Amino acid sequence: MTDTKKAFLEHLSELRKVLIYCVISLLACFIIIFVLFCDELMDFVLAPIRQFGIDVVYTTLGEVWLTEMKVCFIAGFIAAFPAISFFFWRFLRPALYQNERKAFALIYFLSLLLFILGVCFAYFVVLALTINFFVTTGEGTAVPMLTISKYVEFLTSFIIPFGLVFLLPMVVLALTKVGVLQVSTLVKSRKYVIVILAILAAILTPPDVVSQLLLLIPMVILWEISILIAKRVERKKERSLVKTD
Repeated sequence: MTDTKKAFLEHLSELRKVLIYCVISLLACFIIIFVLFCDELMDFVLAPIRQFGIDVVYTTLGEVWLTEMKVCFIAGFIAAFPAISFFFWRFLRPALYQNERKAFALIYFLSLLLFILGVCFAYFVVLALTINFFVTTGEGTAVPMLTISKYVEFLTSFIIPFGLVFLLPMVVLALTKVGVLQVSTLVKSRKYVIVILAILAAILTPPDVVSQLLLLIPMVILWEISILIAKRVERKKERSLVKTD
């Protein structure tokens, strides 16, 4: 009992160190970005709206400063994410077998890549079309006056869902590996899934058909890729069972 308690306290102490390292990494990246790259970062964030000749405004004295802090914090978290991941990986590594370490590392890097692809797709492709839709719709009715805080809020709430949606193949892969999902179930539920994905696309994007289609089409493609991944995982399971027998 004493050994178990001692081991628990050691793990708790190690976790505390990991959290401290993560916070230090996050604060260091945030401070560096805020001090050295804040202007360049804000130019990058505001570029999609400025290309339509619209300049953002602010309605309270601290709005610009607080928005810059928010943007730099998000950028700081992204910059610190590799270090944060490494610290947690080092904490979890002793508890994993060799094959589990390889699988975890592969899923991690593929998930990170897919999330980045989703964010880039949203920023460089979908965002401009969405802004164009709303600007065109409002022409002749009102003059656009966007506050900087509302624009950044719209940007983050618009882009992050795209990144999360692109993680669909990894979610299906994980659920198939643990036996929660089967290929037959995925294939049979295809038409229902497409309807659900269409509803999600309508919820996650602004109310225009172009944006919804630009999210729906990649989601359907990712779902089909997920089915192919699940088939491969199931075949590997069947082969391993045959070898065991």
